[in-house]
Amino acid sequence: MVNRVILVGRLTRDPEIVISPKGLTIAKLRLATNSYSKDDDGNRQEDVQYHSLVAFDRLASICQEFLARGKLIYAEGRLRSHEWDGKDGLRRYTTEVVMDQMKMLSPKTETAVENGQPVAEPATEPANA
Repeated sequence: MVNRVILVGRLTRDPEIVISPKGLTIAKLRLATNSYSKDDDGNRQEDVQYHSLVAFDRLASICQEFLARGKLIYAEGRLRSHEWDGKDGLRRYTTEVVMDQMKMLSPKTETAVENGQPVAEPATEPANA
């Protein structure tokens, strides 16, 4: 069985950092991805999906230091679901991506992170327009 997710999108807000009672650093992120199709009349339609992501330890610290709302990232990890009873007594469900790899794709960023460790990416030269 395989539980693997790869997403490329933009952060909808700055990472939220939480320290667990055991001292574990946790970063919570929201990511928007877009896909496009055409309707029956040939008009372009955009579909935006929002995803909850979470990172732990070193990767969470890197997210806190380098990521911000609007940044384009590559996120890879596994799906994890939770369910609980809300204050109103209704059953609640959520699914999130537990990241184990992340690459910053926004301009001026030349660092990638794999398994919580920084990895140098090859520098690219800007295209002359």
